Amino acid sequence: MIYSLLLLSILVWPFGQLLSFVVPTLPFTIYLLDFVVLALSISLICSSKRKQILSTSLTRPLIIFLGAATLSFVVNIKQGIAAGLPLSMFYLLRLLIYPSLFFGAVHVGFKRLKTPIAVSIIIFLVICLFQYLVFPDMRFLKNIGFDDHYFRLIGSFYDPNFTGAILAALALYLVEKNKLLLSVPFIGLLALTFSRASYLVFIIGIIYLLLINKRIKLFFLLILLGIAVYLIPKPFGEGVNLLRTFSIFSRIESWQSGLTLFLQRPIFGWGYNTLRSVDGSRFQIDNSFIFLLATTGIVGLISFVNLIFHIFKNTSNQAIKIIFIAIFFHSIFNNSLFYIWILAFFWFAVGIGQDPTKGYKST
Repeated sequence: MIYSLLLLSILVWPFGQLLSFVVPTLPFTIYLLDFVVLALSISLICSSKRKQILSTSLTRPLIIFLGAATLSFVVNIKQGIAAGLPLSMFYLLRLLIYPSLFFGAVHVGFKRLKTPIAVSIIIFLVICLFQYLVFPDMRFLKNIGFDDHYFRLIGSFYDPNFTGAILAALALYLVEKNKLLLSVPFIGLLALTFSRASYLVFIIGIIYLLLINKRIKLFFLLILLGIAVYLIPKPFGEGVNLLRTFSIFSRIESWQSGLTLFLQRPIFGWGYNTLRSVDGSRFQIDNSFIFLLATTGIVGLISFVNLIFHIFKNTSNQAIKIIFIAIFFHSIFNNSLFYIWILAFFWFAVGIGQDPTKGYKST
């Protein structure tokens, strides 16, 4: 059952927003991936092997972080009620159940998941390319609450920045694996996102790999990205203007607002994901770390940094570490890490990247 649910989650993941459900009586959108991950969580807890499955080297720091996030919510229960208790509790539940992808991946092992992962990534790429070629004008999505994008690759996530983060991370993974030709399609699609944060993540990642591996030929991948961005058709619009400044100032303003909220409640923050009522509407912080500071306070951020430390310490696969670096760096410019499909991608990568000698605690 665990393997089947993990397999299903891998194959559902690339469809993103396409597999969403809106229940009229609920104030949030539910995705098929949510149901699968919840079922996986229940399956892990009910498994006869749950003690072994849940006893990993990351279990303790993970429990500490999730406990800190939950405590921040409980301490600020009034804020959660003001923001809409069902909505706030739903996002906290997501945070609590998605690490089941990590436990499932460690339990099943990468060898049994290698083919499904490849299929999932191919589906993701096909959807991305199909959207850009067939539906380049996605401005109609503004009517249902998304940003309007014109001639930008947004894929099934409906967002060029989050899609770009995944493409950059996967491209860097392949480069570290010395599969340069396989990385080219990812770089080409990355160029189509016009996501400057994703470009920057890829550039810094390549420079890092160039320095530690002394492979000068990696520099040509940067040239390839530059040529692709230059040659891509750029119809009139702010989205494809790489010199646009509105989004930069918008991000800076959100960072300042987030830090202001943190200073008002520095210990436990305002409660995990309860900020929708602070200014009477949806409150967005374009930085995952400032988001944690504002919502879970210094307690939550310290526990998260401790978790990150243990993740890197127990990850033997250098290519997987590059994925982590890419996601964490991208999270400086967007709240990437807590976006559902990047969160799922992250926890799954943590699972398959664990050192086999450190994955489970010795008993």
